[in-house]
Amino acid sequence: MCSAQDPAPDAKIIDLLSKKADNGIAHVSLEYFPPRTEQGVKNLHARMERMKTNTTALYTDMTWGAGGSTAELSLDLALHAHRTGHVSNLHLTCTNMEKDGDPVKA
Repeated sequence: MCSAQDPAPDAKIIDLLSKKADNGIAHVSLEYFPPRTEQGVKNLHARMERMKTNTTALYTDMTWGAGGSTAELSLDLALHAHRTGHVSNLHLTCTNMEKDGDPVKA
């Protein structure tokens, strides 16, 4: 959820996809997973800026808690994307999940 300090909420991705489909235009999205180190986060921020500048991606997707990262880092990165002009999205992965959905046990 956006706070009062954040820009307006992002458009719904389904609406963006529908608009592209109506025009017969293909789209590109960007997907990142949270890095494991502080330097990796700095590198990712720089990469996200380069990709935003050099592509016409419809949205930017971040894997929630991937690679042993914390959910907090995933959310921070998604908010960074949002605040820097990306249409931001988070998605869950079911890889290495226990049947009860607890990733800690995996």
